Amino acid sequence: MTLTYVITGASRGLGLEFVKQVSLQGHLVFALARHPESSEPLQALLKDRENVIAVKMDTTCENSIKEAVEKVSQRCAGAIDILINNAGINGPKTFNVENTPKKEYVRIFETNVGGVSDVTQAFLPLLRQGTTKKILNISSILGSITNIATANPGGHGSAYDVSKTALNMLTKLFANHLAKENFIVYSTHPGWVKTDMGGESAPVEQADSIAGMLKVLDTIQPQDNGSFYNYTGSKLEW
Repeated sequence: MTLTYVITGASRGLGLEFVKQVSLQGHLVFALARHPESSEPLQALLKDRENVIAVKMDTTCENSIKEAVEKVSQRCAGAIDILINNAGINGPKTFNVENTPKKEYVRIFETNVGGVSDVTQAFLPLLRQGTTKKILNISSILGSITNIATANPGGHGSAYDVSKTALNMLTKLFANHLAKENFIVYSTHPGWVKTDMGGESAPVEQADSIAGMLKVLDTIQPQDNGSFYNYTGSKLEW
């Protein structure tokens, strides 16, 4: 069955790899990014695959989100099946929990929490018309209160960690709210991946991370609504 995906942060890193693998499966993919025209790899995909459509969207701008939804709706007959909220930002590791200023928390929350909330709300009417009604939020083990003592004992980059904890709560709230409509909303830790954010020393390749997350996405069941997964398919504690 051919599905329609909307993927944010799709110009590079994990988002771009999502677009590559999902489109290779034959699905229709809307690749959303702030500057899709500036991404050479994404532009190459657009030339190579007719089932990839790039749409300009800034997740921190309500007007930009509204315009993106309108463009997607025009091309997908008003229905999408899967939303992957991948867009996110990190902060400098020079900040830790002792010296992170308030403005750093606010800056990262705007994208990692507020942006995800606004995008999800905006695309809900299209998701309600779709078949699978799945929403995947890309989180991090750094947002796990249970695991943070081992994942980041020094508290470096605390604003990012706190934002991912908040994203997990947002995920759970959307999952509870939409359960009666047979939605499946969940969070996933993609692993420590070789990206601009993860760095070259990261042990997980982008292709392996995305393949693992797509396997979970394909097989997840309604009873798993509101769960937190590792990219390997194992469940994580909040």
